[in-house]
Parts: sequence; structure tokens; C-alpha cells
Amino acid sequence: MRIAFLGLGRMGSGMATRLAQSGDHTLTVWNRTADKAQRFTELGASIAKDPIEAVRDAEVVITSLLDDQSVEALFHEGSEVLKALPPTAIHLCVTTISPDCANRLQDLHAANGSRYVSGPVIGRPDASAAGKLVQFLAGDTSAIKVVSPICHAFAEQVMPLSVRDAGVANSQKLCINFFVASLIEVMGECFTLGEKLGVPRQNLAFFLDKSLPLPGLKVYVERLFKRETDSTTGFTMTAGRKDLGLMLRAAAAVDCDIDIATIIAEKMDIAISQGMQNLDWSATQEITRQRAGLLN
Repeated sequence: MRIAFLGLGRMGSGMATRLAQSGDHTLTVWNRTADKAQRFTELGASIAKDPIEAVRDAEVVITSLLDDQSVEALFHEGSEVLKALPPTAIHLCVTTISPDCANRLQDLHAANGSRYVSGPVIGRPDASAAGKLVQFLAGDTSAIKVVSPICHAFAEQVMPLSVRDAGVANSQKLCINFFVASLIEVMGECFTLGEKLGVPRQNLAFFLDKSLPLPGLKVYVERLFKRETDSTTGFTMTAGRKDLGLMLRAAAAVDCDIDIATIIAEKMDIAISQGMQNLDWSATQEITRQRAGLLN
């Protein structure tokens, strides 16, 4: 198929690379910072000078951007990008956006004659590059049937949801990210309490590692145990804080308290104020340690 891929950040570049390497599609890429797109010429992809050029002949447009604002800056009523979409084209958004934004995009495309699918993914950038993501799909049923085979290039599990509202896929992603963030927070507190009580960190790491079956969760046991805060292959504090904001707003909209999310968001704000914005989001453990008087 003719695919336009918009957004080549840490997650997007891995997904776009997998699509290019599959050899099954004609791929055009675009990124706000043009130099990130240059290497895709070596993979046989075309580089568009702007998103309008990228989508003009596309059957499927995939957006991997930052947030609600970055997606809706391209796709809104009367936008040139929306006008450039061919009839019946499909917009697959893999960005972590709010459920409300997803539903707005669904309505926008329905009115335009195009189709929309929310396809948020679970996994870190290394899983994206390895094609090991988990993905949820919700939105236009006919479009989901079209994009599902495409998604297997970068996701080992593709889960269509039998719901009408596209935003449910984003709600599911937020619930899972809430669980992961909460688990990181609890493990960080566990390591800190153990250290204060004289418990060897390696003993706690052994127990936590044996308690968690998923490799993606075991990564955080090792990171927290070793206090590895580099985010080169992970999720930055800034990105994590954005997701916490989405979780808290979604919960408030349905009158559901998620108290631990408030605690994590507060620690992330402190971490960012201390210059940790580009560290892995699990570096909130360092704030827990500071509060406990562990300053090294």
C-alpha cells in the first residue's frame, strides 16, 4: 500500500523502519526536523518536504507525533493536510493522545469522507525497532481491517477492539501506562525503604524480578536496582509527565480518583525542575531517595 508516515521520533522511527524493511509498501516519510528523515532514503522511502506532500497520494497515513496539539495542528477542520487526503484514505494515529482528541479526529474524518483509526502502542523504543510492540485498534471497522496487516510490521500483537468510539483504544493505553507508572513508583519506594532499613538491594531485585513475568516490566526492576536513568532507549521524564497529565484528566472527567498518579506527577514535576527532563521516567526514584535523605 501507499503509506505516509508523519513523525520520526524515537517510537516513530522504529515503526517506519520496520515498514520500510518489510518491502511490502511504498513509503513516504515526513518529520518536522528534516535531518531525521534522511536515512530513510537508504531504505527505499521517499522524503516529503511537508505533510501535505506526504499525504497527497497516500492510502494510509500514520501519525507518530507528540500529543493532542501536534496531531490536531495537522488534522483539523479545513486544514490543508485534511484537504490533501485522497477520498477514503485512512488516518492511523499511533500517538498517545487523549480519548477526547481521538473521538474528535474520528468525527472529523467521518465528515471529510476519510476514515480514522486510533492505534496507540505499548512498548519502549527498542521494542518498536524490534517489531515487538503491542497495539490496540479502535475506530472505523472497515479501516481496521485494512490497517491490521500493516501494523504487524512493528507490533507482534495487534488487538482490534469491538467498540464504536476510537477513544477507547487511547483509554486502554492510558490505563496500562497508569499501571506501569504505578509499578515503577512502588518498586522505587520499595528499594528506597529497603536501603533505609539495611536490606540488600540485590535481594529485593531478585524477588521483584521473579514476581514479574513480562520482559518489559523486568527492564524497570534492573533500571531501578542499578539506578540507571539514561533514556536513550526508553521513555523520558517529559514524555512520562505528559502521559500522567492525560491519565489525570481522563480520570477527572469520569470522577475517578487515581491518587498514586497525583503522587507520581508531583515527583515528575520536581525531577523536571531539577533538570531531569531528559532522564528515563523511572528516575522518579531519585526524588523518593532525596526525600528519604539518601543523597548519593
